[in-house]
Amino acid sequence: MRTETHTPRNKGRFPLQRIRPGVIIRWTLMATSVGLMVRLVRTGWSDIVEAVQMLATTKSIYVLVALVLEVAWTFSLAQVYRSALLAMGGVARKRAAVRVSMGAFTLSRILPGGGAVGSVFAARELMALGNPGTLTVASMLISWWVSMTTLSSIVFAGVTAGVVADQVAATYLIAPTVTLVIMIALGFGFAIAVRRPKWRIRIQATFTRVLGRNDVHESADATGALEPAIAGLRGGRRLVIVSCWAAASWILDAAALWVIFEAFGQRLQVGELLIGYGLANLLQALPELTPGWLGVLETAMAVTYTAFGIPAGVAVIAVLSYRLLSYWLPVAAGLPSAIQILRRSGGRVPAALRTEGSPA
Repeated sequence: MRTETHTPRNKGRFPLQRIRPGVIIRWTLMATSVGLMVRLVRTGWSDIVEAVQMLATTKSIYVLVALVLEVAWTFSLAQVYRSALLAMGGVARKRAAVRVSMGAFTLSRILPGGGAVGSVFAARELMALGNPGTLTVASMLISWWVSMTTLSSIVFAGVTAGVVADQVAATYLIAPTVTLVIMIALGFGFAIAVRRPKWRIRIQATFTRVLGRNDVHESADATGALEPAIAGLRGGRRLVIVSCWAAASWILDAAALWVIFEAFGQRLQVGELLIGYGLANLLQALPELTPGWLGVLETAMAVTYTAFGIPAGVAVIAVLSYRLLSYWLPVAAGLPSAIQILRRSGGRVPAALRTEGSPA
């Protein structure tokens, strides 16, 4: 009897069917960003040399001021999450909030999955402090929503002031306006959903699945798990506190960027500052294609400020200096906390958030 052996056609070849659209988009976006940044550097190399010489001689104090602003930003960012947790009825000391926030920030920048994975690890840490899982995740969603809504409001107000002063074009109002409307709609949608028992069960199940737990039960207990969050939403004064911390964090971070440009001899108008800073950071309302939008955010900011008349080389060196203070130094500072968090969790990422290359 003759037997035939079938050899897969693609054996030994690159498995095209495994290529994911997200991977293609991610690498294309990164390659485009790097290409634009290299072009800006080549165009403005002489400006970069002159700006660095200026910084080394007369403007080094500005770097210290920017560093202080970023330290204050780190603290205020942690208080955004803590105040949201307290508003939902949770508990967390200030020191613990800073530790968890810095560790989560670092993990979100070094692990596949970005901010989503970092938020899950942060949620587990906050749960270890005695906070219920559903309440913890709800508070983190609220803090994200308040933070992005506050940023949209700040950018909208700043760009509006720039338009009134005839410093920037009115078309720059489109992005912050659209984002603000979307965030307000999301807030109303969540507030309505948590008031309906059927949706509470679904939200509870989603939270539990994301956290990697297997104890979800569609019962009265599940529908009641969001009651503290609902009470927090009704307490508008508590959300105002969250908004104040969010506003402080964005303003401190933007001020550090302004100081960095000042160090390189370029003074930005408020409208110009917030257009470059705000529109780039509004990317954080979207799923991350690179951790912390690394590469993309820098290029977007440098290109925007170059369009406002800042020399290309100065825009590049200023943005990269700012990102050193606001991205890489916090990542390094949060590394000890991140290592502790990973050790306690065993480095496991929930299946709901795993991507190709994520730790199992």
